[in-house]
Amino acid sequence: MVSKAPAQSGFFFRSLLMILIDFYSRYPRWLFRTSQTPAFQGRHACRNTIRAEGQHVAERLMLRQAIDVASFPKDRILVLFFEWQAHVRRHAVPMGYDAWLDQRYLQGPAAAVTLKQKRVVFELMHGAVFEVRGKDGRRRLFRVQLENDFPYVSFRDPANAVNYPWVAFPGVFTQAELMTLRRVY
Repeated sequence: MVSKAPAQSGFFFRSLLMILIDFYSRYPRWLFRTSQTPAFQGRHACRNTIRAEGQHVAERLMLRQAIDVASFPKDRILVLFFEWQAHVRRHAVPMGYDAWLDQRYLQGPAAAVTLKQKRVVFELMHGAVFEVRGKDGRRRLFRVQLENDFPYVSFRDPANAVNYPWVAFPGVFTQAELMTLRRVY
């Protein structure tokens, strides 16, 4: 009679090893390594901060402390709306809110912010276009504009050349979608 113990123990150790491997190590390495894009200047678009060594790398590479998306007060959403209303009252802006936001997007200063949503740390840049992939694997393109480190996004439909209205960033993306964040241009 042949013993099955060695084969079973090998299977057990391989299973244990797979469990101990961090979930995020299955993602492509480029998500967690320095980008070759000149605009990022050696900084990551998205990093995993779950493991201790990842946290040390993230702290060493981040120039500024990441802002937790959940920490934004609810009234931050209305700041640009109130600014637009003030311009309208002074008759300085003859256009609608969305047109004014589009103009601000094109003329705004180049700025970047490092944000954190749960355990995902990522960077958004004013005037840049990013993409994420949803559960279905479909690509979602969006533009970013910043107002004192508070991000607003506007989704794009390149097939129909449509830019959708601007929305406040918090609550728009899941953590899994942010793991696929990539700057397009």
